[in-house]
Amino acid sequence: MIKYVGNTNAIINWDQVIAGLEKCGHETHPGPFYGPKHKAGDPIPQLKEVTDIWTDAGYHRVEDGGTVQWDMFFPGTHFDQSIVDKFVEHYNIEKYSSVWISRIWPGHFAPIHWDVNDMEEELAKYPDRLRWHCHIGKPTFGHVLIVEDQVFYNQQQGDVFQWDSRKYWHAGTNCGLTPKYLFNIW
Repeated sequence: MIKYVGNTNAIINWDQVIAGLEKCGHETHPGPFYGPKHKAGDPIPQLKEVTDIWTDAGYHRVEDGGTVQWDMFFPGTHFDQSIVDKFVEHYNIEKYSSVWISRIWPGHFAPIHWDVNDMEEELAKYPDRLRWHCHIGKPTFGHVLIVEDQVFYNQQQGDVFQWDSRKYWHAGTNCGLTPKYLFNIW
């Protein structure tokens, strides 16, 4: 299940966060990490179930002439850890494993997947984790997120949704004209 849990605009200035991310890769600011991180054949448990459906459907990463690509920004490197601290305090998140902001450029997308992690063997020893996403950009034409059977389009800046599982299948696309940003934590 995915449920709306509130809005963070009163506690986080997302426009300011995005402005900082737009400096990444210029001058002394480290550039973003480009996803997808893993590819077919990487020795990670459960990765094959994602890469096989991409291969069967004909998806190709940007470096292979396709349109599959997203940027990933991490706290402490690309944006201030205080953003995460405010978010977890506001939603009483006692423990989290992974936090990032994703950016999808116009014409690119993240096809159907769940976030297979380098630590899948270790994570499999524990109960599934909750996940949250926050729409940090203003509502903009063409910025779409699909999670399981729900479509998120034109959400208000700062809207937060909680997922019952970090393993929910999801996809994001940008058929608009400006970059699409999403804050993610699980």
